[in-house]
Amino acid sequence: MQRPNSANPETPKQADVVIVGNGALGLFLAEELIERNAGSVVVVGPDDRDAGASKAAGAMLGCFGEVTADSLRTHASRTRFEIGLRAHERWPDVLSRLEPYSTTGSPLQTATESHVVLNAIGAELDTINFDAMIKALDEYGKPWSEIDPKQIPGFKPRTDARSLRSIHVPGEGAVDARGVLAALEARLDEIGATRVDAIVRRLVKDGEAVTGVELADGHVIEAGTVVVATGASSEGLVRTAAEDLELIPMIAGLGFAMLAKRTGGEPFRSVVRTPNRGFACGLHVVPAGNGREYLGATNRLVDDISSVTWVGDARYLAQYAMQQLDEQIARHEVVGWLSGNRPVTFDGFPMIGWLPLPGLYLMTGTYRDGFHCAPLLADHVANELQGQPGLIDSMFNPVRRPIQVRTVEEAIEEYVVHSLAAWFETGAEAAPQMTTTQLAAYYRTRGREAFEHFGTDYAFGPDVLWYAEGSLVGGRRIARYLNRLRGSAADLASVGSTAGAAR
Repeated sequence: MQRPNSANPETPKQADVVIVGNGALGLFLAEELIERNAGSVVVVGPDDRDAGASKAAGAMLGCFGEVTADSLRTHASRTRFEIGLRAHERWPDVLSRLEPYSTTGSPLQTATESHVVLNAIGAELDTINFDAMIKALDEYGKPWSEIDPKQIPGFKPRTDARSLRSIHVPGEGAVDARGVLAALEARLDEIGATRVDAIVRRLVKDGEAVTGVELADGHVIEAGTVVVATGASSEGLVRTAAEDLELIPMIAGLGFAMLAKRTGGEPFRSVVRTPNRGFACGLHVVPAGNGREYLGATNRLVDDISSVTWVGDARYLAQYAMQQLDEQIARHEVVGWLSGNRPVTFDGFPMIGWLPLPGLYLMTGTYRDGFHCAPLLADHVANELQGQPGLIDSMFNPVRRPIQVRTVEEAIEEYVVHSLAAWFETGAEAAPQMTTTQLAAYYRTRGREAFEHFGTDYAFGPDVLWYAEGSLVGGRRIARYLNRLRGSAADLASVGSTAGAAR
């Protein structure tokens, strides 16, 4: 049953803008629209945000900590990276605005700096991305320094997982995601937005135009504009109004994290993380205020959106946090289990823009960057809703050919290094006489066979390849999409030569 917030006791029947989704993207957009006097704004989403990415986020305000060897290699990837760079500049004002609404008892910003550690657990990929991070910091003229890993407060890994190198990146800290969401809700209640605790069943149409939303209980809210910002479930909701719309496929990236209360040892005072590795964002710990620490995070592309975490993922996170971050974590008290589904697009790029149906706008596909980029994206979307120039490149429009940033051979090699990273970090074992070269050849063969099976020249990323190869449902879904694209190889090539061209 839907329930409006206390400031607006009745479920509205109409609004100028209905935002479907009450994660970071939806709430920041609502705030921006209200500040612009853009008319009545209704945000619809369940208060518990079950399976949503925002509620489970570590909310690291990191641009360079996320850099990989591919981040700046092509125009499209660099453009996406620079969205995060520009968003980062907005967070001091955001926190100043929201701090008076916080009820956490601790500052919303929980860390103001990061340490990135290079250990020998994650294979060669760690070194590749660690070096790429330093190169990017230098290219953009940002401060960093090499530091003895033993000087990082709280960092006490097991001896066999000790760090070989580490760097200090000032200014790349973190915020309390759950505290920021609650503060945003309190601010929205004060400034006049309406929040409705409900699930949208479908989009409502009049002819070809989207004119509102229908809630799970049948209640309809009419709207001049509907913005879909429901993360990994956005594609499914859009298809209730346009089943045959050619969208970039969306895959749910199920992630798991823990909130733990420290019971002994020196606390972490900064974000401490590894580089991105093994199909995921690397292992990290984030100070969470009130004696708590956020331990994250796993990443598993799945067939269906779910808030259920696999036992293997929980075991993985706990074990490697104890080994690679701080042995004292074994004695900490778990005070929160967090799981959510990241919105992962087939080509790895966001989907933000007007859809062909009048009155319908899509805002999703941000993968791991949504919380960090939300203030900038809210400004961009508000501009577009009001007919003003946007702030990000139009290449990320949701109705597009997939952006191509790698060749098939490059994709296969990327899959190999990610697979090796996952293999060695998880402690998997092969026959004693099997060499790393032989293991790499095995993964290379699997990757090549997968691309041959799909019969495509479009080279998707290693996480999607891992999913397509390992899931019958996922493989069939991706095969159907590629079959629809197969009409013209030249079209795919043209995408690669424009959006994905090396800078």
